[in-house]
Amino acid sequence: MNRWRNLAAALLGVLCSLSFAPQSRAEGGAGPEAMSMGNMCMIMFGYDMIHITAFQPDKSRSEYCAEIPAAGRTIMAFDIENPAFRDLPLELRIIRDPLTPMLPTGPELDAITELHIPAKKYTKGTFSVEHNFANDGHYITLITLTRANGEQQTEAMKFIVGETLWAWVPQIAGTVLIAGMVFVYWKHSNTSPKKKEPAETAAS
Repeated sequence: MNRWRNLAAALLGVLCSLSFAPQSRAEGGAGPEAMSMGNMCMIMFGYDMIHITAFQPDKSRSEYCAEIPAAGRTIMAFDIENPAFRDLPLELRIIRDPLTPMLPTGPELDAITELHIPAKKYTKGTFSVEHNFANDGHYITLITLTRANGEQQTEAMKFIVGETLWAWVPQIAGTVLIAGMVFVYWKHSNTSPKKKEPAETAAS
């Protein structure tokens, strides 16, 4: 009995910490291309980063990152960490996530584009854009950097607008696992002693 109680308690503690603790996670695929830590997102160009922070001033004073709570007017601020990038053209594009391994190009990319800012230099090291998201869903921020030699590099960061189902998957999975552990604990804690058969009673 004590063994089951201790095991259940330990597993419940682990599941709670995994399901509800704040997480740091990679966005936009494997590797260091984009990262999310708390309410601060960043797109990585090698070891150089561009910070991204989202605001919805009509709804609250909170800062958002990979999970913007609702559709509507949203301001996204970009801070360029590397001073050398301030003299290089940056192109910004926000698209609806096609949820496919490869991003479309050409007219197909234009068809899913929510916002496009042509390449320009941001000599002050910071800039912001405003966009009215009409629908909840999955989106991708694409930033294309044109280096001095003409080489272009595009990095991406995925984010969610609205409380979509995928935003709640970790909490739902954690709740289901916790409920299962509680059931197993309850079942083994309330197992009644095996009754003796009539033949065994007579023999004793």
